[in-house]
Order: sequence, then structure tokens, then C-alpha cells
Amino acid sequence: MRMIDSVRELGRIEKNAEKEYKRLMRKLRGREYSDLRVLLLRMALDTVLHKHLMEAVEKAYEEAIDLIEDFGYGELPETPEDAPSKQVSQDVVLIPGMPAIVMPSYGPLGSRIPPEDALRELLQRLPENVVVPEDGLNEVEEHLQEFLEMNEKMQKHYENVEKKAVHPILKAIARESIRNEEQHKAVLSRLLEKYGE
Repeated sequence: MRMIDSVRELGRIEKNAEKEYKRLMRKLRGREYSDLRVLLLRMALDTVLHKHLMEAVEKAYEEAIDLIEDFGYGELPETPEDAPSKQVSQDVVLIPGMPAIVMPSYGPLGSRIPPEDALRELLQRLPENVVVPEDGLNEVEEHLQEFLEMNEKMQKHYENVEKKAVHPILKAIARESIRNEEQHKAVLSRLLEKYGE
């Protein structure tokens, strides 16, 4: 079963489980069931969270496929081996793109958040032959600066979620999102150094 099929199936199951929790809790309205209802409510809340996470992952997958169709590699067969639609069709990644770049002696980015030395290696390998026309440099710089500002805001919000969240899944999503935003910041800062002057 492909990853996206598992995500869709999980979403369906979670939605059904939510409905069943609600049905049972409606039947257990009496005071004598209050302790049991609290436990069921906790599990129902987890189920709602899981359902929405799966919906979000599925939506991200669909939008990633649209982006690949609009802007991805055009030639067939696709080269290099890690071309986005190839990653999807071979079920290597669920959401294709930059995180799946393979780093020598580290493995695919996206399999885990890379240590600083692997990230530095990636930044050193940025293509040197990308030329931005002189009249477009200011626009590129403005966009990069804007991305960095948004990155900073996102990181603060993720830190707030991690700090306040009680649910371990939310804490983990926030924690890994913070680390991912740190990656983005490093890449954006390096690009700003390269194209900002």
C-alpha cells in the first residue's frame, strides 16, 4: 500500500472512530458514567487531532502533486534519479521535493533533520551557475528577506505551540517544525548572502 493510500485510510478510520466515540458518549450521559465519559472524551479528542493531521497531510500531498505537474521536471525519463514525480511514483516520499535530496554518508534529507555539518555541506553545494539578471536582484533580495521574516514568525509560533501543547503528537510536530524552520533559515540566509548584494 502506497504511503498516500495509508494516509487516506487512516483519515477514513479516524473519521469513523470519531463518529463512534460521539455515539457512545451520547448514550453515556448519566452522572454514573462521568469517569468513563472523560476517558472516552480524551480518546475522541486524540482521534479528532489525528483525523485533521491526516487530512492536512493528504491536502499537502495533493498540492505537491499539482506543483510537480506545473513546475517539475518535464522530460521523460526524468533525471536525476531523485526527480520529484519519480520520488512519488516509487513511493520513496509522501511529499516530494528538497527534503528528499540525498546527502552522501547521511541519506535522504527528510528522513530525519540533518545535523549542522550535513546542512553546511548542502549549503556549500548550492548551484553556482544560477545567474539572476541585474535588474531582478532587488526583487530576489526583497523576497528572500520577506521569507526570512515569515520564517522567524513561524518559528516563534511553533515554539509557542511546543511550549504550551500537552499532547505528545502536537509537541513532536512543533519540535520538528522548529528544527525544519531552522534549516529554512540557514538556506535563506545563505541565499541572501549570495544574491542580496
